[in-house]
Amino acid sequence: MGDIMQDTLESYITESRVSLDSRAYKTKSLDKKATLKQHEKSKTHFHHKKSLGQHFLHDSVILDRIFQSIPQDIAAEIDKSVRLIEVGIGLGDLTKRLLSRYSLLAYEIDYDLITQAEKNYHHEIETNRLQLVQADVLKVRHNDSYLLNSDYFLVSNLPYYIATAIILQALKDTHCKGFLVMTQKEVAQKFCAKQKDSTYCSLSLLAQSFGDISYLFSVPKEAFNPPPKVESAVFCFKRGKCHYTQDLESLLHFAFLAPRKKLFSNLMQYDKLRDKAMLKHIFQTMRLDENVRAHEVGLQEYCDMLHIYNAMKKDKQ
Repeated sequence: MGDIMQDTLESYITESRVSLDSRAYKTKSLDKKATLKQHEKSKTHFHHKKSLGQHFLHDSVILDRIFQSIPQDIAAEIDKSVRLIEVGIGLGDLTKRLLSRYSLLAYEIDYDLITQAEKNYHHEIETNRLQLVQADVLKVRHNDSYLLNSDYFLVSNLPYYIATAIILQALKDTHCKGFLVMTQKEVAQKFCAKQKDSTYCSLSLLAQSFGDISYLFSVPKEAFNPPPKVESAVFCFKRGKCHYTQDLESLLHFAFLAPRKKLFSNLMQYDKLRDKAMLKHIFQTMRLDENVRAHEVGLQEYCDMLHIYNAMKKDKQ
């Protein structure tokens, strides 16, 4: 049955391996005032790269709010049992706030930004409070883990064009204890939607199957330089009780295959449920109306569908 459909994550990424040892950066110590001046000067001279989807968050109120939104229980474990990770350091405004309290592992694909960060944070690098890794995060793997082969928490203003792929990988990585990220508002709404919301979809249910996810606040276009064409939003995920299975992911894929159609009709496309009599029995057992739509059904009900199906399959053996 594993050949029926590709894993949702695999549709977004190309598997590859990159070691944390790919690049280490160390520089000599300079005066802090000179560093700060150099940091501000470099920001005004840096030209964003459209190909990398670069939009730099500069609003200090929003930046402070993101930093303050790290869950307290997670914050208490950072630098103890949990490593803090940032993806896409940009011009370093969020990085600076994170380093004010924690040590940090930061991934960045842009060589120019890496070079700038080496100059701006040479002291933190020298004292091992900051580890910079130049890499494409869609290709990073650490054995069976994603960004690190030990527990971590991700805080990031994610590049919009790869945000969904990064989030799906983080959700499936048990070493990721959670994340606090900013994405395109539409993406945030989909991941955080609740049952019967207009934006409720398979991504919403996938996120819920791994733990608790919540929409925190919206971010206007004007908070960025250059301003993006869409609004942004910040949301937070904390790993909790896991309901995820590959069968559940497959079921959700077909459930939302055609959102305007009835759930019953969509599930008839799923090879495990193509037996109409069996599917009718499942709906009757769950007291589900055959006219119900996918967005009207909750996570537990989808899990129950699989439970009933597996029980029926076992009885036939």
